[in-house]
Amino acid sequence: MAGRRRVTAGVGAATSEMRRSFVWRTAAAAAGLLSTLALTIVVYRMLDARDAAVFFAILAALSIGPLVGRLGLGPNVIRLVAAEPNPVERRAIASSHLSATGVLSLLSAPLIALLATWALRDSAHYLPVVLLTTAGIVAESLRLTLSDIFAASGRVGASVATTHHIRSMIVLPVVGAIAVVVSDPTLLEVMISYTAVSYLQLIAALVFARRDVALRAAGGVATLKTALSAGAKLFTLDLAAFLCLPGTVWLANVLFVPETAALYSAAATLALQVTIIESLAALAVTPAAARLWAAGERAQVVRVLSAVATLSTAVTAAAVVVLAAFGADLLGFAYGPSMREANVLLVVMAAGGIAKTALGVNITLLIISGHIAEAARTALIVLTVSVPVAVLAAVTGGPVWLAAASALSMTAVAVAQWWCTRRAIGAGPRAGWRLSAAWQMLKHSP
Repeated sequence: MAGRRRVTAGVGAATSEMRRSFVWRTAAAAAGLLSTLALTIVVYRMLDARDAAVFFAILAALSIGPLVGRLGLGPNVIRLVAAEPNPVERRAIASSHLSATGVLSLLSAPLIALLATWALRDSAHYLPVVLLTTAGIVAESLRLTLSDIFAASGRVGASVATTHHIRSMIVLPVVGAIAVVVSDPTLLEVMISYTAVSYLQLIAALVFARRDVALRAAGGVATLKTALSAGAKLFTLDLAAFLCLPGTVWLANVLFVPETAALYSAAATLALQVTIIESLAALAVTPAAARLWAAGERAQVVRVLSAVATLSTAVTAAAVVVLAAFGADLLGFAYGPSMREANVLLVVMAAGGIAKTALGVNITLLIISGHIAEAARTALIVLTVSVPVAVLAAVTGGPVWLAAASALSMTAVAVAQWWCTRRAIGAGPRAGWRLSAAWQMLKHSP
């Protein structure tokens, strides 16, 4: 009886953590989304077409860079730390993952920065922008790993404070001041401010991480190899998410003229903000869900994930409806008349995020249940088809076709992972129609 009470208390604590994390992350995402929207407006109006297009490509680099630099270590450290009861072992796991992140990001960031800024190669400030982008990717990689360590340790506030949403909120007034003070601002001034803010946030995160991370990695090379082995499989999932949407910004910068590339890149960046709630939900529930799964409360995990998917999908679908009805007018007012035509691209890509949000929680379930290889294999199979289709669509049909290919890719990955989860586990969480029941599930779970 006492054992059952302990299990019930554990379920209640885990569900409460999910609820707090989801609420705080959603609030931070809303503020971060508005900040990113305002930032893109300032940059689009402040810089010329090429600099603006490259800035959006750098934003994409700040998305893929940490994926390569962390190589799946973020989800892996959440999975391992959340399930480890020994505090000394938790610190060792966190330290090894943070060290591996530092090594990988230092090796990979320069190449990613070169790819992101290639359209600027004949500019006088090309090299400084490359160096600043490289430094920004390294800072982003380390800070996001710290955020995952905080999440795995149950430090919800610290985890939320170290997300890119908070960084966007801090960067916005700084870039806005540049737009007012500097007479003819360029991408260089924007990147100086962006990188400075990133490192201030990283330093603060390192100070707060002293009790969660040891001063040096424990376990040596063997521990790092083990972390990287599991992380490499999880990286496939991150890569699929990147190539489906943010990666198309790079493709647009290569294939389209600067004006068209800037329009497409702005639309894709905004669409990413609309579809980001799935990632937020995953971060919110993964640590607590891993503990519930380890405790044998598997049915509870499926129910909670389904409830989170239901609420997240409702928000995403509502955003798509608003964009379809008023997006052109809003874009024209915010960015200028030339941006009105980008609304079609924005709506198409944002609509692709509905399936991603409705079924994306299955990736979380596959990870915490130990079916990482199956999830990675499923993502690779979808990528072998979706990536060539996206390139062909961009070359033959232009921006609208590329946006459609992006939306279809997101949908295909989500459906494939749901199908994979049903086969591997026997149950696949998904969004439903009963919003009230989903809310009550999260609000009143024991």
